[in-house]
Amino acid sequence: MLKGVTEEVEVHIRDGFLSPAICALTYAVSLGFLIWSWRKARATYPRSLAPLLAVSSAFVFAAQMIDFPIVYGTSGHLVGGTFLSILLGPYAAILSMTIVLLMQALFFADGGILTFGANVFNMAVIGGLSFFLLKLLTKDSEKRSRLYSSVFIASWLSVVLGALACGLQIGSSPIFSDAGGIAATVPAMLFWHILIGLGEAAITTTLLSQLHRLQPTILTGLAILRGRQIEKIP
Repeated sequence: MLKGVTEEVEVHIRDGFLSPAICALTYAVSLGFLIWSWRKARATYPRSLAPLLAVSSAFVFAAQMIDFPIVYGTSGHLVGGTFLSILLGPYAAILSMTIVLLMQALFFADGGILTFGANVFNMAVIGGLSFFLLKLLTKDSEKRSRLYSSVFIASWLSVVLGALACGLQIGSSPIFSDAGGIAATVPAMLFWHILIGLGEAAITTTLLSQLHRLQPTILTGLAILRGRQIEKIP
């Protein structure tokens, strides 16, 4: 059973892998973050939130279709949470990633409906909140080298923390008790996602550096990071 989970090397959890109690808990936690994010995002984008979320979600949805090789024939794909937080800000990033996960669950069976709350927490919430880690790492520095290295670290850590949360969730469910529970699922998830996180970090940093050079005005999250007033953000 554990091999079947880890050989796909992703944090999308399918239905049947979590206990009803964990499904209910993660739904409640994720719903709380979504309500908070919606209110904050509405204040940031009073007129253009819906089209912005549609475009950004479509981009990340397409980007996640592209796999990159890791080792031993294993591949990973972009999650995009930290990238969205830099592009949109942390609150809209959580909403946008949730839209991506919903489309994947409904139309591609990539992640379950009962486990949707867990998937939202692991990828949308943790990915969006990596913005605040990025803010801590940059310490208001205007240096590009500091920004890019901070983006790399935040992107990598968002993937690792998402995998850690996934390992804890599935390891705490009865279905994995015979396989060793948390003692087996957490190391299995972390082993691969420490490597996948490096790919995520490299892609995110590359995308940011190009956008920063060619079209810096669209990086709303970067504007927020540097202390611009919310009402001045387009």
